[in-house]
Amino acid sequence: MKVVIVGNGPAAVSAIKAFRKVDKDSDIVVLSAEEYPAYAPNCMENVIRGDIGDDALFYAGGFSFYEKYKVDLRLGKEVVSIDNKKKIIYVKGGEEVSYDKCLLAAGASAFIPPIPGVELGGVTTAKSLDDAKRIRKWILEGRVRRVVIVGAGPIGIEDAETLRYMGLEVSVVEVFDRVLPRMLDKHMADLYMKPLEEEGIRFYLNSQVVAFHGEDGWVEAVEIKKLGSDRSIYLPADMVILSTGVRPRTYLVEGTDIRLHVDEIKGRVVGGVLVDEYQRTSDPDVYAAGDICSGIDVFGRHRWIALFPTAQQAGAIAGYNMAGLKVKNPGLVDYNAVKTRMVTAGSGGLFEEADESHTFELDNQIIKIFLRDGVLIGYQFVGLPKVLSVNKNNPFLKDSITFKFTGQGLEASGVLMHHFMRYRDRKVTQKVLSVIKNGALRSLANPSHDIPLFSL
Repeated sequence: MKVVIVGNGPAAVSAIKAFRKVDKDSDIVVLSAEEYPAYAPNCMENVIRGDIGDDALFYAGGFSFYEKYKVDLRLGKEVVSIDNKKKIIYVKGGEEVSYDKCLLAAGASAFIPPIPGVELGGVTTAKSLDDAKRIRKWILEGRVRRVVIVGAGPIGIEDAETLRYMGLEVSVVEVFDRVLPRMLDKHMADLYMKPLEEEGIRFYLNSQVVAFHGEDGWVEAVEIKKLGSDRSIYLPADMVILSTGVRPRTYLVEGTDIRLHVDEIKGRVVGGVLVDEYQRTSDPDVYAAGDICSGIDVFGRHRWIALFPTAQQAGAIAGYNMAGLKVKNPGLVDYNAVKTRMVTAGSGGLFEEADESHTFELDNQIIKIFLRDGVLIGYQFVGLPKVLSVNKNNPFLKDSITFKFTGQGLEASGVLMHHFMRYRDRKVTQKVLSVIKNGALRSLANPSHDIPLFSL
């Protein structure tokens, strides 16, 4: 059997490992548009700072990973389409690759909004390793002093903090009324944003970018307007980072009968390639995992969740099943955490559908849980900062910047996530609420405490 994997990210890596646990001999071919072995896509801000080594960046083991798992890795091969009837994958330049089973794991591409001036030099995305290296190069060359980031999602926020650490002037423009709009509600987002503002990051909420301006082919200013206003504000910029979301690479299945995630009521595409609980598409020999597809979440509904953990989870399921097993995905969760050191934040599950919420303040942590019919359906947290001294040995740091750090928030998120996944069907009783209120979060994740905690 010949298995061809389109893409080389976390979903592909997990699929390869799972497949080889079952099938030691079948051929595996990986087609990647990039020129690198699999790397951690959630560490691009580390690349910009220059504080990550190859062992961590190429987390699967670099090129030795493909040797270990007997994978035919083909780099620089951009797949443009698939013909699932002929079982052929078409590569840019005319190459054709046949398959017996195929895994679509090509992820998502950064969305570049059609804003006038977007083609100017210094305007870039920050999603890929090449993007991060380009940004770092511009900074080291001294070309950048003032940065405008368009979009206050996780990538935009992480980049904003990173660039502020590196001594740059940073402004963030967000069309919504809060930062991290898909992770936090207004109350929690404002708590999270305040320490970032205190560190000198300027936020322009409820604002949209109208145009990028520059001479000699390089950006010099970003024109923005408050929603509902005709007055333009011009933000000086030597570099602009577009953090305006991603789009699944569903163009790979255009012209085929492979189904996409469509809102049946509105009649429009709302996600990626549609897969079942086995990560199969509507073609039983074509699987999909990661940011390219819409999988089934823990609530039993199809959702497009473009996150590292869900890609790893879905990739493993696809790998097992391509090898002949019949393993169900237990359900995806849109768990996310922002890797900022000034202040931490994270969330998981659903918020808009809650009929009840509870907020707790614990030692520099704000925890909010969301219930529906008494059952936990989601949570949010913000870990507020503690002051630490500046690391004088870092050449990028400026004495005028006060640094803060909290490690508590991420631990709280991990415990809540653990509880959320294991006990999502149980009612949130007063005992559970009191445990959270009293700060005994670890008891929620400790199996030895299950019986006394929940009185089973």
